[in-house]
Amino acid sequence: MKHLWLGGAALLVLAGCSSHPPEYEPGPGELVAGTAEVAVNDQEPETTEAVQCDSTGPLTTITTGDQRSGVTVMVSNQDELTAESVNINNVGGFTGSYNAGVGETAAEVTMTGRTYDITGTADGFDTANPSFRVPGTFAIKVSC
Repeated sequence: MKHLWLGGAALLVLAGCSSHPPEYEPGPGELVAGTAEVAVNDQEPETTEAVQCDSTGPLTTITTGDQRSGVTVMVSNQDELTAESVNINNVGGFTGSYNAGVGETAAEVTMTGRTYDITGTADGFDTANPSFRVPGTFAIKVSC
């Protein structure tokens, strides 16, 4: 401890050491907050750190990527986790959407820690051949 005298007043200077907290390691099935992995039609997942999550009541809107390529997902936790909608914009050459209650198979949503895992099938088109409607499978893992 040192005392410094400035104009008749004592100034106490404390010196100390601090260590940085250990780097966060997500558990099994989890991603680091603010990251996402998106795969369409069983392709290798694209990873992004452009993630935004906004909650209003029981709905969480998750946006990944940018205007050129990304997804927007609405997840509800009203009674149980459900995917209300998934909009895919030019990911892996596919653009399409899923909406709960439209179509035969519901998308599945699970959560490990703060990481959502959303899988299902969207109706859309191949970006290279937009004239024909095709289904596309999606697997979205995102941590808010």
